[in-house]
This record gives sequence, C-alpha cells and structure tokens, in this order.
Amino acid sequence: MKSSVSFVFLTATLMLLPAALRAQGGYMPGMAARTDAPKLPGVELQGPLDSASAPVVLQLNAEQARRYTQAYDSFMVATKPQRDSATATIAKMNERLEVGDRAAALFYVERVQEIGKSLKDRQDKWEENLKKFLTGDQVKAYRRWRETEQQTVERKQREDAVRWQEAAFVGFGGRAAGAGGAPDIKSPVAPAPGVAIPSLGSQALRVGRALYVTGQFGTDSTGTLVGTDLHSQAMQAFANLTAILKAAGGTPRNVVTLTILVVNYRPADEATIREAGAVYFGTGAGVGAPVVTVAGVQSLSQEGALISVAVTAATTGTSFRKEP
Repeated sequence: MKSSVSFVFLTATLMLLPAALRAQGGYMPGMAARTDAPKLPGVELQGPLDSASAPVVLQLNAEQARRYTQAYDSFMVATKPQRDSATATIAKMNERLEVGDRAAALFYVERVQEIGKSLKDRQDKWEENLKKFLTGDQVKAYRRWRETEQQTVERKQREDAVRWQEAAFVGFGGRAAGAGGAPDIKSPVAPAPGVAIPSLGSQALRVGRALYVTGQFGTDSTGTLVGTDLHSQAMQAFANLTAILKAAGGTPRNVVTLTILVVNYRPADEATIREAGAVYFGTGAGVGAPVVTVAGVQSLSQEGALISVAVTAATTGTSFRKEP
C-alpha cells in the first residue's frame, strides 16, 4: 500500500476461482501440484505441406503444382498474423516454463489453443478445396503426410513434457528461485507508462492470476498532484489505475476489490468518488460490481493528497476479461 494511514482496518478480498484453476491444471493449497503437460496444437501451427515439396510428395503435374502453389501462398499470407501470434505466444510460454512459473505458462497455453483451433478450422477448409484439382490418391497422400507430421509434433511435445513436470508450481505462483533458492510466488509487472513510480514498494505485482495494484494518488507522471480538490485528484487516481491495468493486460472489469482512502471523508464525497470511478462501479451494487471499502483518514503519505485508490484484479479464464 502506497499510502500511510492512522488506523488499521480489514477487508475481505475475493481471490481466485478454485474451479477455474483446477480446470486449467492449477494448484490449490492442500492439492498435489499438477505435473502433466497440457495438450498443445499440432501441425496446424506450421501450415500445410509447402509448395516446394508438394509436387514430389503428391506427384503433381505442372497444372496441379501451379494451382497448389497459388492456393498455398494465399493461405499462408491470410493466416500469417495468426501463426506469428502463435509463435510469439509459445515463446512467452517457454520463457515462463524456464523460470518454473507454470501458472503463467498455462495462461499462454490457453491462448495458443484458441489460435490453434482457429487455424485448424481454416486449414481443414483449405484442404477440402484440394479435392477440386487433386485426385483421390493425391488427397490420400496429403493426409498421410499430415498424419506423419502430426506424429512428429506429438513426439516432440512428449519429449517436452519433462519441462512441465519441472515447472509444477507451488501455491499460486511460480517456482522461480528467490533469495536462497526459495520459490518466489510474486511476478513483477512492468510499470505503466505515464504513471509515477511509487517511492516505496512496487507499482503492481502479479500472484498467479491475481494482480495487486498499489494505492494511486491523483498525480501525473512526475508525481505532482493534478489539483487541490477531491474531484480532480480522484479522476487522476482512477486514470492511473486504468493505465496500470491496461499495461498488465486487463481492464476495470477485472477489478475484484477497491480500497479507497479519503482525507477527512464525508458521506457527500461518495458522489464525487462514484463519478470519478464510474467505469469501475458499473451500475452500482449489481452483479459483477467489485467489493468496495471506503474509509476516512487524517492524512496520506504525500502532502496535499486527498485520495488513494488501490485495487486487486483477478482473471477468470484464459486471460483478463476484455471489454465487449
């Protein structure tokens, strides 16, 4: 917590969803850590048989080779963004495995699986079109090639399973070694651009699927207060929170708890706070609204600061929920 307060209070925090974690091979206290490797997409990530090899593998004549090359090139251009995204996501997954952070690696697995499903659907349709200019035997030869490639991919995935066993994580965090080789359950989050770095502690930390953001003042990127009134500072504090959530891949809808400290709080200040943070409160006490704690304090750690807003955000599936 960035702010210094003159009292102690407790607030209940809704944490992660056990069922969601178990569904993704996660770990809960009292459970044995899952060590099996998740199923990843296969040959669909690399694309169809390349046009240079196809004439030999499929025994194509000149006209068939021309049409195959044309179809192949069109398909690879159209799916390049998805394949590039899959490659980048797998690289991030491997980075998290290298430091033993299985929870984060599973997050990227789910993204790769989504991309893989889309690519498989497109590739299946593309292969169906091959029947328009290939013979039945050539189509069978193509399917044999694909089965062989799929077996190669699956064999490689089985060989990589040991990495998932080594990355069986402790608690909600990873197994990255901290001081003295002890597991570190905390993962740092890159500072959000345009938001001042706190003088004490971190701007935000991730623990498994939970994101903790330190109390934000109504300051600009240099740490200077944007005004002397509660409304101006509250607007800026919530803007800072939004920037931090965005930098971490989330939105205000991911917020589970809000802890708001107001200097010399009066009940009339609630309207100001609600206006400034409207996107966080939604329609009020309805379904999906976060748990909110508002408390009055005598002072905050920065001279002139009138409000501090801290949040805890949580994921509920493959990633932070996105705005519709």
